[in-house]
Amino acid sequence: MTTHPPDAFLPASRVRFGVVTPTLNAERYLEETLRSVWSQRSERVEIEHVLVDGGSTDRTVEIAGRYPTRVVVATDDHGMYDAINRGLALVGGDVVGYLNADDEIAPGGLAAVAEAFLRHPEAQWLIGKREFIDGDGRAFGWMQPVPFSLREYIGLGWSCVPQETVWMRRPFMDRLLPFDTTFRNTGDYDLYVRARKLAAPLILDEVTGRFRLHGEQLSFDPEVMSRESRRVQEKNGRVDRLGWVAGRYLSLRLNMRNLAWLYAKKTGKIRYVAD
Repeated sequence: MTTHPPDAFLPASRVRFGVVTPTLNAERYLEETLRSVWSQRSERVEIEHVLVDGGSTDRTVEIAGRYPTRVVVATDDHGMYDAINRGLALVGGDVVGYLNADDEIAPGGLAAVAEAFLRHPEAQWLIGKREFIDGDGRAFGWMQPVPFSLREYIGLGWSCVPQETVWMRRPFMDRLLPFDTTFRNTGDYDLYVRARKLAAPLILDEVTGRFRLHGEQLSFDPEVMSRESRRVQEKNGRVDRLGWVAGRYLSLRLNMRNLAWLYAKKTGKIRYVAD
């Protein structure tokens, strides 16, 4: 893995982003994802994108070949988080993150992230606002993250951090890697717990990522999610009564900050279960 000095700073006028996308038979939405990545380029935003493919038998690699994306085929990978680890070891950038092959970076998202890091040199990682989109790319909901303590986040029992909006300074990410590949779904929850132990994230009000809800997602097998989320808790410290209360308080603040999101969940418009 490439190492970067801990005192590395972002350049004053141009930010280099390293983006990793793991794929396996992802042709259905990949074109939209790639467009969302490469449309971010500007005088202020430079992009390096690595796609790590687990041996797709559809048109995934062909589609990616139409873009300046670097494609790495790794048929011996051990799942999504192993693919992300491999991609992050290859990609450059002052700021890095990963984007699933069915999600998108929101228009102007990386410009907002670059500006935020330049304005807040103390921030090591940040989280933006999430926009929910359907299979046709139509927006139908939003979720605004709120600040959280380590005790609250572990006590919550699930990750309220919208992954596709998370960006980290490269030296900070290098301190956290690798993702724990024993997780199938919640490796990001585990990584963000470790990130929160080191630093509080900067929270943005701008939409920086678009999360696609559709019926083919790996992420929302509720039984697997629940089991792995408990393992994240156990790995990072037993949740006592105070931790449980802290988690409920975070849940309350999230819901009160996002009343439309809460209503959409209660009415089934946003459902975290695959169809």
